[in-house]
Formats: sequence, C-alpha cells, structure tokens
Amino acid sequence: MRKTITLLMIVGGIALMLLGYLGSAPWGASSVSNSDPRFAFAPAVFVIGVVLAFASALVYELMADRHEK
Repeated sequence: MRKTITLLMIVGGIALMLLGYLGSAPWGASSVSNSDPRFAFAPAVFVIGVVLAFASALVYELMADRHEK
C-alpha cells in the first residue's frame, strides 16, 4: 500500500512540475514584456510538484508496512 501511494505521489509531483514548467516558460517571447507565465501561479505549481515528489520519501518511511512485525 505504501509503495502505491509513494509511486502516485511521485507521478503526481512530476506531472505538476511539468505543468508548472511548461506554463511558466516564455515560449516564443519576442521581448521581456511578453514573457509572462501562461497561467497565474505557474511557478507555485512547479514548487508544489517538487515538494510533493520529495514528500513521497517521508510517506514511504513513515507509513507502516502491512507485513512488518
């Protein structure tokens, strides 16, 4: 169970990182004034993805294993 939750957290974190990166990268911006993120809080979405991916290690370590005695 903890492996499944950890894997889902890692995949979700990577998905949020990609979404945040692609949403905040100024693709094709001709000047600095046109380099705003595609959607609001895109850098925050990236940071939340990083935190979620790293928090998966805490979940893996702190959750009790079903087979542990």
